[in-house]
Amino acid sequence: MILLADHLDQHGAPIDYARRRALFTTQTRFIDPRCWNDLQGRLRSTHVPNVAHAQRWIFHTLTGSPPHLAQPALAPAAGAQRQQYQRFRWRIQPAEAELLTHTAHVLLDEHGIDEPLQWTPQLSARALRHLVLPGPASDSITVSQLQQVVPIGDFSIAQLARTLSTTTAHVTYLLSKHPVDWSRPRFRRTQHIASRIVQWRTWYVIGLSPPAHR
Repeated sequence: MILLADHLDQHGAPIDYARRRALFTTQTRFIDPRCWNDLQGRLRSTHVPNVAHAQRWIFHTLTGSPPHLAQPALAPAAGAQRQQYQRFRWRIQPAEAELLTHTAHVLLDEHGIDEPLQWTPQLSARALRHLVLPGPASDSITVSQLQQVVPIGDFSIAQLARTLSTTTAHVTYLLSKHPVDWSRPRFRRTQHIASRIVQWRTWYVIGLSPPAHR
C-alpha cells in the first residue's frame, strides 16, 4: 500500500474517481434493460443473467466502488446476491462485456469526461522485487493459455484453476478482465454477430457504411 501511495503521489492518476462517484452513485440505471435482454436472447438459450448485475457492473467499472456502495435500489443484498454478482463478473461473455463497456464509455462522453474507462498503475519490477505477494502474479498466465483451457459450455472455476495450476482467485480475476467465449457451438455465431452490433450501430449513427468484405 505504501508503494502504491508513493506512486500515486508522484505520478497521479488519469481518472478523477471522486468526480465519477459524485456523478454516478445516485444512479440506479445505466443500461436500458430492453437492450440487455435483447442481447441475452441472442446469446443464451436459458438462464438469462439478471439485468441488475449488468447495472452493477457499469457502476463498479465507472466509480471503482463495489456494488454494495451503490444506491440501495441497485446494491446487492448481503450473501447470495453478492456471490451471484461475483459469478456474473467471471462468467461474462465477450459480447456482453463489449456492450457494457460501450455503454460505460457513452455515459462518460455524455458528461464530457475524457478519461480512460479503467486504469491500473504500473509499478516497476524493481520496486516489487522484495515484495512477497499473497498469490501468483496476475500476468503469469496469458490470455491465450486461458482461452485454450476454458471448456465449451458450463464449467467449474475450481477445475479450471486446477488445470492451470493456480488459485481460483487468479482465474476469477483473469476471466473478469479477459472474457472468454465458452458458449456452445450453436451459439458461437450469434456471439460473433452480437459482438459486432455495437460497431454497426456506431457506423449507422455517424453515417458510414461497413467496409466491404474482400
